Amino acid sequence: MFALKLTKTQLQTLYRWEHGGLAFRGIILAVAAALLSPTVGLADEQIRDPAPSEDRSRVLAIGRQALAVLRSRCMSCHGPEKAESGLRVDSMEALLTGGDRGSAIDRMHPHRSWLIRSILGEDDLEMPPKLPLSASEIALLKQWVQMGAVWEEPDDAQAHNPLNDTSQNREMTESETPAAEHLGDAWTDPRNPIVRLFGGERLELWSFRPIQRSSLPPVRQLDWIRGDLDRFPLSALEAMGAVPPKSADRRTLARRLFFDLTGLPPTIEQVEQFVQGTAADDTQRLVDQLLESPRFGEHWGRWWLDAVRYSDSNGFDWDEFRPQAWRFRDYVIRSLNADKPLDQFIREQLAGDELLEGPPQTPREQDRLIATGFLRMGPHDNAAGLFNEQDRSRDELLTDLVETTGSALLGMTLSCCRCHDHKFDPLSHEDYFRLRAFFAGVQFADDLPIDLPEQLQAIAQHNKPLDTQAEELDQSRKALVQMITRRVRQVESDTSATVLSSSNTADSNSADDSTAASELSEKELMAAANQSERQQMEALQTELDALRQRRLKETTAMLMIESSQMPMTYVLNQGDYKSPRQPVLPGVFSALNPNPLSVVKPLRAASSGRRLTLAEWIVSNENPLTARVIVNRVWQNLFGEGIVRTPDDFGLSGLPPDQPELLDWLAAEFVEQGWSLKRLIRTIVLSAHYQQVAHYSQPSDELAPLVRRPRRLSAEQLRDAVLSVSGLLTDKLDGPPMWPDLPREVLEANPAFLDDNELKVKGWYPSPAQQQYCRSIFLVQKRNTRLPFMEAFDQPENSVPCARRRSSVVAPQALVMLNGPLSSAAARELEQRLNAIQGSDLQRLEQLFRWTLQRSPTVAEVEQCLPLLNRSGWGELSRAILNVNEFAYLD
Repeated sequence: MFALKLTKTQLQTLYRWEHGGLAFRGIILAVAAALLSPTVGLADEQIRDPAPSEDRSRVLAIGRQALAVLRSRCMSCHGPEKAESGLRVDSMEALLTGGDRGSAIDRMHPHRSWLIRSILGEDDLEMPPKLPLSASEIALLKQWVQMGAVWEEPDDAQAHNPLNDTSQNREMTESETPAAEHLGDAWTDPRNPIVRLFGGERLELWSFRPIQRSSLPPVRQLDWIRGDLDRFPLSALEAMGAVPPKSADRRTLARRLFFDLTGLPPTIEQVEQFVQGTAADDTQRLVDQLLESPRFGEHWGRWWLDAVRYSDSNGFDWDEFRPQAWRFRDYVIRSLNADKPLDQFIREQLAGDELLEGPPQTPREQDRLIATGFLRMGPHDNAAGLFNEQDRSRDELLTDLVETTGSALLGMTLSCCRCHDHKFDPLSHEDYFRLRAFFAGVQFADDLPIDLPEQLQAIAQHNKPLDTQAEELDQSRKALVQMITRRVRQVESDTSATVLSSSNTADSNSADDSTAASELSEKELMAAANQSERQQMEALQTELDALRQRRLKETTAMLMIESSQMPMTYVLNQGDYKSPRQPVLPGVFSALNPNPLSVVKPLRAASSGRRLTLAEWIVSNENPLTARVIVNRVWQNLFGEGIVRTPDDFGLSGLPPDQPELLDWLAAEFVEQGWSLKRLIRTIVLSAHYQQVAHYSQPSDELAPLVRRPRRLSAEQLRDAVLSVSGLLTDKLDGPPMWPDLPREVLEANPAFLDDNELKVKGWYPSPAQQQYCRSIFLVQKRNTRLPFMEAFDQPENSVPCARRRSSVVAPQALVMLNGPLSSAAARELEQRLNAIQGSDLQRLEQLFRWTLQRSPTVAEVEQCLPLLNRSGWGELSRAILNVNEFAYLD
């Protein structure tokens, strides 16, 4: 042994570690580092002696915050799964061992530690390389190292905790989870895990703050405003010294209201009636009329279906058709037409089954079951079971549910949190799985009847005599089969080499009975039967098949319910379902509420109530996100741009609201008015801000949020407008989707169409030609096969939620409108209608403009149209009118 002389400061530090209850191996490593260091015995200033006020709790608090920074910012590249440059930062041993450059921590000379030098960008190092640490994070780590780099090892305390035993991947129950202390939100409680994880950073996020109903700003030009909403944009305009815009003319406003509220163009008669009106409340009455139209739900339903990734097929390789998906689409349309409060709308989609005590008794309860189709709309790999990949498929389902809920209902991007703490927002890796725990027990329920009691009774009464006849026919067929079978067995017995003795006669008869009961294959039966028997069997089978086809089936839908067993949810290392770590209970974003939510007792006894609990939190005042998200998307639909221009990212990497006071005022109004979508829309469209004239020139960045710009019709609006003005649009209101014809090259390029099965779910089956001209929301929407017209005009792919559609202007759009089958059919129909008009060419031309553009042609337009008419006829002229900007764009 050799003598060692430690400084007073070193002895005090070791004493504090030992009596502070820190991990013993950390002490040993500290002593070993001192023993091996050539600088032992240097001045006390090398490691700062903490002041007496820096007690153990503060030292440990700083240590926990430092470790949180290491885990969130460094461990993805320097951890157990990946150790770049040979360095790991997941334990004190690893830090002291270091990597290619040696030890990361120099206890004797803290400022020389490679850890500190790398985060300061010294010696050609810059860590982390992509997103440098903030000044506060750097200061925290420097302070931690200077105070001795205290590492409190949680692993030792939990080494024997059964909750950490994931070696057998066993399921655990909530009763095994120890109770935790109640913690406050990240703004009021320094113990909040998000505060500790990010060192108090990221809490400036505007969207996590409570909704504050702004007071109405003062304005000077009171004659311009038509409601309280107008005060917000007018106040901003006056602050810039800008002149408020004029109102659009009545024809423009009529077209705008019809397209925005119903998705369809008005007729010339509707426009003229509105233009000629003189009453002060004409606009209000027109808005109310359009909001009550059944066309409202067909148009605004598309808004919601985009957000929840609606599809009529599963996706993946074979993209099988979902015969019952349309029931969810119709539920959405019905709900919006009825102005169902959107908080109830959300509850039903997340937990409609938990709102029922038993089978549905009313149409309203029936809709609650159908609403759970929201949980089924994501892609699903039907072939997973064939390759023993059920666990992978289950993981993908739960992943889809968490990320769709985050995007569609909360406006937050959660996919980042699946593998690690969020890179920008105050969201932890654990938060992702706290949300996932709400969905842990869900299971498909495609065979669950949704019929009402009277419907079930009618089905039973209809089927009872058919079942009786079928049973009689089945008995007759069984008797015939048994007779043929006995004959075959008797022949086999007679030709057997074994001769039974007379003393075994009874046994022989018994054996004959036994062998007669054994079944023959269908092929053997038909071979053994004579011609008369074959005819009898075929006739009986034909009658049986006919009876079975006449039976009524119970109505089913794409549903989700909950199993009685609730598996434990684990945080997954790097998002890998094969690598479970610590268990978690259902919870929401820890920054807002880090405690497990108290589960609401559902009406359905077999369900846990978890999803209903989540739904109640989402629509509660405790959640500041959802009302803002809905208001922002409604605004986006009406103006082309949201108040927040990143509608699915209300995080720090998204854009802040252009008019935050207006957003919160609308959100507060929306909640106070009972989550009514129609009232919200009515408030907006009756404002002077909505009714202003559209500006074609590019406004300045400051002015852009305050003025209206022209925008192109959506794919659905444009297709429906072509069908409407030509007279081709059908009156389909609901039901299974219609299948349009597809070009031959599209059909031949899809292998699933060439390998259809007996269930007929892989192929493409066009509907009758006239039925194909329904509204676009009723067209089949498969994942792997896009409809050419809809794809050209930016209908989004539906594997993930879409909060905002892009609006492109590209050459293929002109080709589709000029030469596509839809435009051709519409032009032919218009030509026939025009030829049926008795009158001159000028009168027909007048009518063509009135049908398509809801106005009369100008003199210049007449002069341009007549040469084309004389050269090519009414069909080509009609096609040309359908291609003018005025038809495709909304002022």
